[in-house]
Parts: sequence; structure tokens; C-alpha cells
Amino acid sequence: MNTSTKTLPEGYVLSGEINLKKNKRLTITLNIVAFFVFVLSFFLLSSLAALVRPDLMNTSGSITAGGGVVGLAVVVGLMFLFMTIHELIHGFFFWVFTRSRPVFALRLFYAYAGAPDWYIPIRQFMIVALGPLVIMGAVGLLLILLVPIGWIMFIIFFVAMNTGGSVGDLLVFTRLFKLSPMCLANDTGDVFTFYEHHPSIDHP
Repeated sequence: MNTSTKTLPEGYVLSGEINLKKNKRLTITLNIVAFFVFVLSFFLLSSLAALVRPDLMNTSGSITAGGGVVGLAVVVGLMFLFMTIHELIHGFFFWVFTRSRPVFALRLFYAYAGAPDWYIPIRQFMIVALGPLVIMGAVGLLLILLVPIGWIMFIIFFVAMNTGGSVGDLLVFTRLFKLSPMCLANDTGDVFTFYEHHPSIDHP
């Protein structure tokens, strides 16, 4: 199976799931891990920026934000901007592989894009899962090299937030990586289910 389908083919059975809707402990754990990944990413990106843009270093040897303290409104705005772009990238790849409009929603601890009516081959689903991390990370690293000094700390914050916010995507990717290439995945947004092919139960 190498194309998305709305009908689960014969011989496919449920083999596992990641349920963020029911498993609140997993949801909270992912958010905690995401915070620490954000902090680590911010530190590493700041160090990289200081290395490739030595003009960022002030006389005390620390990175300057180029525009003073980031206001709370700016931080909140960046968070919503990050979530919107992150989920739109997921949604774009859902559309690429299904040619169907994805669904979007915002929950208390996370936002999501989903394609609840579709069973998607896992090689394609891997692209859906890692799309925001790879694309936003690559663009962010390029912008760190090119943007004016006053924008760099905002870019670093944005990319670090996206990296932390991709923890759940990495969990899904890791699960997919362990499955057979013949497997299919379904994503309602809250629940990821995986289906494996068992020829022994195909109809004659």
C-alpha cells in the first residue's frame, strides 16, 4: 500500500495507538519534555548565533537581544504564530497526500492538524510528522545568518519553541519507524492509530 485511502484495505488490523485524548499523563509528560527541549534548543541556538554572528556579542561577552526585553505580548504572539505555522505545515502535507482538507483544533495543552477520514502509508505519514520540525528549523537557521541583529533573538525563540513543540511529532515518528513499510496510519488529531497488514486474514 503506497497511497492514502478512505477505506481500510482487507487484511489490515489495528496494531497500536497513541491516544492524547485519553492518556492525560502522556500529554502532560510531553509538555514537560517539550519545555526542557525548548530550553536546551534556545541555549544551543544562542551559542550557534554567537559563533556565526560575532557582531551579536556585546562588551560583556553575552548575546544582546538588539531590542531590549521581549514583552509579554510579543512572546504570546510568537507562541500563537508558532502553533499556527506548525499546524499549517502538518495540514499542507495531509493535503498533499490525501487531496482532502485537513481538520484543525486547539486543545488546552496542544494544537493539532488531522486527517480523520484517511489511512495514510507510514512513509508519507513520517513526512507529515517531521515536516514542521525540518522546514521551520531549516528556515530558522538560515534566518539567523541573514536577518538584522535586532531580529535574531526572536528567530531563536521561535525555532526553539518549534523544536520543543515537535516532541509529540518525534514520538509519532519513532513509533512509525518501528513499523513495517506496509502499515497504515490514521490521525484524528487527538488519536494516532496504526494498522498492520496480515495476509492470513485476507479474503480468498
